[in-house]
Amino acid sequence: MAKKDEEKEESKTGSFIALVIWLIAAVALFVLFVINQKKIVSNLKSTGFFGRLFGKTPAFVENAEVTVQEQAGKNDVDPGVGAEIDLSAGQGKSDYSYESGILSENQAAKDAQGNSEQTAALNSKPESGNSTGEQKPQANEVPKMIDLKLFFMVINSDGSVSRREVTRSMKKSGGPLVDAINALIKGPSEEEEGKGCATLVSSGTRLLGASVKNGIATLNFSGEFEFNQWGIEGLRGQLQQIVYTATAFPTVESVQFLVDGVQKDYLGSEGVWIGTPLNRNSF
Repeated sequence: MAKKDEEKEESKTGSFIALVIWLIAAVALFVLFVINQKKIVSNLKSTGFFGRLFGKTPAFVENAEVTVQEQAGKNDVDPGVGAEIDLSAGQGKSDYSYESGILSENQAAKDAQGNSEQTAALNSKPESGNSTGEQKPQANEVPKMIDLKLFFMVINSDGSVSRREVTRSMKKSGGPLVDAINALIKGPSEEEEGKGCATLVSSGTRLLGASVKNGIATLNFSGEFEFNQWGIEGLRGQLQQIVYTATAFPTVESVQFLVDGVQKDYLGSEGVWIGTPLNRNSF
């Protein structure tokens, strides 16, 4: 009888200790949640956690302010994209508006032609005191260059994949964001390849359109973007490359992906979430 009572007493003591441990753990988790509440809710919003599992996002998450991880580096220029820019061929919408602070290739060519004609006309005029009308040689103009942050991937010896930031000097244009994304699609330079850099963006991918509004860069890619020869890791890698490269611009906080102009919940048959804008916290 005494042995049974002793066993009961030990059982109660054990249950009490377990309850205390559970309460301590619960309190610790609650404290951590309170301290990191903004970050946790931000991550839930940026990853679309509730939308993916339950099809609906609670109001407190939907209305939360997204906080972005500290940037690895920022460009010194704006993305140069305002209103939506259609880059697809043959649609007659590739003119970048002056309101967006961008010139289209067509408009830039027209301006360049006009400037060339104006320069030729000026050069054809004789200089003061030169009755022969002999033209004075003009020095070749050196194109202005800017440094842009690009993010490639590195395949490590153990087979794992990691991100690598590089700074590439590129000709200055009206659309640095478009130039940076197209550079990712084209892939690393010989020098960057020598450092182990590679691009995981699906082969054949084209950037069809771009816009930036309220901190969100909306990038429209061709259908090739949806299928990656390296599978799910390739899909995740290409998304990470583009998000990090786009958010290196000071006015871009996240990226909304479109495929052939359509906003989809998942990318490819592997099912990588792109239903909401992705930021650096998404990886």
